[in-house]
Amino acid sequence: MPFYHRPPADRAPLRPVQAPAPAPSAPSAQAQWQARHVGYAVVDLETTGLSPTTDFILEIGLVLADCAGRVESSWSTLIDPGRGVDVGPTRIHGLMAEDLAGAPALDEVADLLVSQLAGRAVVAHNARFDVGFLTHALGLRGLLDRGARVPRVCTMEWSRHFMTTPSRRLTACCQAAGVSIDQHHSALDDALAAAGLLRHYLAVGARRGEEPAWSHAMEQAAVFSGWHWDPSRARAARPRLLARRRPGALRDPER
Repeated sequence: MPFYHRPPADRAPLRPVQAPAPAPSAPSAQAQWQARHVGYAVVDLETTGLSPTTDFILEIGLVLADCAGRVESSWSTLIDPGRGVDVGPTRIHGLMAEDLAGAPALDEVADLLVSQLAGRAVVAHNARFDVGFLTHALGLRGLLDRGARVPRVCTMEWSRHFMTTPSRRLTACCQAAGVSIDQHHSALDDALAAAGLLRHYLAVGARRGEEPAWSHAMEQAAVFSGWHWDPSRARAARPRLLARRRPGALRDPER
């Protein structure tokens, strides 16, 4: 079977055809109402490599959207991975060690990040990558329950359900959907692009008369209790955020 016919990972798996199993109980009216009002946290990470266990986060881009995909707020920050850490493939993410001078450590912003992921479905283009890094890094810090599966929506895996595209890469999907993307591999720009894809998918689904295809992820997000954070540390993180410089921008000499 071609890989693009496989159901996305955020779709509920089908039971194997064996002995009849009891039908699952339908969600309560309260659960359905809650799911319809859950928002989204669209995230993109730039990292030193591909392994959540051996590589480090260099940049976080976060876009908060309501249940209709409308952007409510956004922020981004560079992350200092620590002394002596190789920043990895600069040719891809465009970051050099000197760009990270003055950036907060992940420990300093993790509570803010978790406070804004909580109560929302986490969205990413290739969620397996981004959520994998978040699960490992935030789990190590005690901000996510061990073994918890974060409710997620992957715009890459759902792409061919909603449009025709020769590739599932972010840039190709954005071109097919008419979504603008500014500086690819800048975490905030990529998160904004993924948020645009999410809105496109929701609009296509609405025209088809469909409920969101990932409704079960929204039901999970409405009741997910695996996140933990310190509100005072979350508030203290705001002034520490350091966004990536735009091409041609000068660094503030006081930073």
